Amino acid sequence: MVFHLLSFHGALVGFTGRHLHPLSPAAGTTRTTTPVVLDTQHNAIAPSGAFVRAQPISTVTNRPLVALRAGNAYLSSRSPTQFDAVPLCASWEHFLLVSPEQTDLLRTLLRGIWHEGRTFVGQPTCFGHNLQLGPHTWPIEQLQAEFRADTLTLWTDAAPQKVTLTACPSRALDELLDNITELLEVGAFRRALSPWVSVEDVREQVLRLSITPSAIAPCITLAQICCLFGQGELGNQFVTYAQSFAPMADLLWLQALIALRMHDHAHAADLLASALQERYPKQDFTATLPTLLTRLRQGEDALLLVPDMLYDYDLPTFDERFDTLLVPMRLSSKNSMDIRQVYATLFQNAYQRMDTTKDLRLLESEARLNGLSWWTETAMGHTSWLAGLRAEADTHYAIARRLALQEGAVPLPENMGIFSWLGAQECSQLASRAVPDRTGVSRWVWQFSPADAPPALCLVFACDSTHFHLLPGLILSLLHAYREDRSAGPVQLCIGVANPNTEQLAFLRTVAEWLEHYATSLRLSFGHGTTALQDAALEPALRYLILPDVVAQFRCPVMTGDCAGYFPTNTATLLRTLKNTATYGFDLPLFNHEGQQTSGTPWDIGTDMAYFGEPDRLPAIAAFMSDYLNTVYTPQSAVHTAMDRCALAQMLRHFILPRWSALSIRFLNEGPAVLVMPAKTVTSAAAPISQADVLHDLAVHTPRRVPKPSQPKT
Repeated sequence: MVFHLLSFHGALVGFTGRHLHPLSPAAGTTRTTTPVVLDTQHNAIAPSGAFVRAQPISTVTNRPLVALRAGNAYLSSRSPTQFDAVPLCASWEHFLLVSPEQTDLLRTLLRGIWHEGRTFVGQPTCFGHNLQLGPHTWPIEQLQAEFRADTLTLWTDAAPQKVTLTACPSRALDELLDNITELLEVGAFRRALSPWVSVEDVREQVLRLSITPSAIAPCITLAQICCLFGQGELGNQFVTYAQSFAPMADLLWLQALIALRMHDHAHAADLLASALQERYPKQDFTATLPTLLTRLRQGEDALLLVPDMLYDYDLPTFDERFDTLLVPMRLSSKNSMDIRQVYATLFQNAYQRMDTTKDLRLLESEARLNGLSWWTETAMGHTSWLAGLRAEADTHYAIARRLALQEGAVPLPENMGIFSWLGAQECSQLASRAVPDRTGVSRWVWQFSPADAPPALCLVFACDSTHFHLLPGLILSLLHAYREDRSAGPVQLCIGVANPNTEQLAFLRTVAEWLEHYATSLRLSFGHGTTALQDAALEPALRYLILPDVVAQFRCPVMTGDCAGYFPTNTATLLRTLKNTATYGFDLPLFNHEGQQTSGTPWDIGTDMAYFGEPDRLPAIAAFMSDYLNTVYTPQSAVHTAMDRCALAQMLRHFILPRWSALSIRFLNEGPAVLVMPAKTVTSAAAPISQADVLHDLAVHTPRRVPKPSQPKT
């Protein structure tokens, strides 16, 4: 019988020309390179039998081992890569007799990589005349095997428990790779229904999978990519294959999303129920899940509601990487308002994460899938605005406003400006017509404090009675700052209060009278009255609505600010520097110093503070902003949460940007802050300043009266 000779390190004895060398069982043979064989019946070796003889090993029982000897020298395999001749016969000089069938089995095993069930066990190794694979070790000469399709079952008589291995890549994976490669070749991935992927992403994942077919991550990624390219069925096959090796609730969720995109709502419902059961086996969802599943089976895209449902249960969501399958996506015509609102929010968040190139792809895909919508029109407005197409942007915002109001939608806070945005043409018409006072601020009563000299600056603040508690801290910080330094000149602090109570008015009168009697350069003027409606959305706009009254009384530069701020101790120096170096000052984090907006929305302008240094232009600016706010404000609607930013932004473009190069503009978001906002610098645990604190400070700093000298007695 003929046998091959296997070394201690798992190499066959090979022969090339007259050269003996290690030969991997996985390597092929040629006319010049062949494994050495031993004919045990005649004890003959071929080739190389002319100078080598086989010697049975009697010191090791039950294993067919031989040594190859020539004179006093033994062939040694102590090096895995090279044979040697040594005078001793130990383990490295022992060669195992393996039949040609066992050599073929070794070749099959060593050429492949394998899974055992769901566990990847990799490639086997031969060492010490044994085959090692994962946790298993078998004597090579005892191995028995059975082939079936792409599985291989191994066992021995001594270890009869069978181990079934699956080739990697399996036939199923090979078929998937064939399918996706064919689609690449015919150009099926030319255009994605999403901005998230390109054909290069497909090629990259196929490459990764072809190099490492045991990896599951490329299969999961390809499942998403195929679905985004409209190849949902192939995507589902990839995720099913991945799940056969890595059963996870997240993959069930991914399958549910793919089913949703393929408009198989009933299957998506079943997969969702399985995913939730797998991920949260002990959680009781009976209060919400049945209704959600019913809506899903009836054709609504109710999977969009799952993250909020999990949030309400204080549970973590599924893998957020799969959310790219949700936007853009063709929406069902059966969707209720809550689902459309969630989708709109997802779309707005997606748009914000993109650069200009990708956002155009997102807008194009969304418009193709779902047609006209307020969220698409809003995003188109932003894109047009940043591209310098202002008239086009105004048109998009007007359409977005109309659609959002019709639907009763609530955009993200950064997009609420669509409700209060007036286009350039509307802004240009403000001065040519009478604008009715919808807010009621023009009817407020003012108490202007007399001053010995015209003020060098007006500081303008406003709030409603609910937030009046912010004013004591603001006032006290200004008092402290002006005791330190009065170099900024006379200053008028002008405060407007909507719907104040008697105590609040009494406090303002007391402060104003004290400053009039005892302060040399600081005065307080205040106005108060009712508003058309006690609307929290109106409060940020109050500081601009009172500007016409202030600038009509005082002809000087004006700084507007947020009542939540406070003045640092070096306020006088900062204000003096601002007046001497800047014509205007605004918080412009998204603008460059050439006056060009680089990102964001038209109303992305900070309102914590603004400085207006041209008194001659202030009446027109104040009238513009007041008219703007009274034009857009609707007391019956609570959507105007960004109207102050819209008014300030359009004032900037109407009065400032056309003359930008001739003006000196201070970026208030750069350098030291003239008005410090506590949320950025002070812990929330800090005790607020009360009216009593201010009154106590005034009492402490009230000059004592000098007693009159008594008359001498006569």
